[in-house]
Amino acid sequence: MIVLRSGGALRRVPPPTPENDFLDPQVLDGILDLLKGTRHGQITIVNQNFRVVQVERRENFNPEELGISPAAGSGALNLDAVKKKISQALKGLEFGQVILVVKKGRLAQIERLQKERFSDLQGVYGDGI
Repeated sequence: MIVLRSGGALRRVPPPTPENDFLDPQVLDGILDLLKGTRHGQITIVNQNFRVVQVERRENFNPEELGISPAAGSGALNLDAVKKKISQALKGLEFGQVILVVKKGRLAQIERLQKERFSDLQGVYGDGI
């Protein structure tokens, strides 16, 4: 059982499993804030043991847009639809990444990279994979 502090109150959350993924709503809101503030780039969500452990943002700037603030001219995001898509992409992802690609302030695509770990396999020289 995991205990999270939210607004000063403690709440118990069952450990995440493939059937019971856990995405803290505050983490999801933080991801959406990053998404809203990105004009061109990527937001990478790193998952380990069915839990978000890291969020990275990479911002790209086109030379002709250097005078524009990152969120300027960004398209309106349907936040409920984006939340649902991110949650779906993370569902069942034990190890891997979900990459949100942003172009012209709009979510252009979602990529999911799933890693499989094998503890019982060895390489040719017994050194593992």
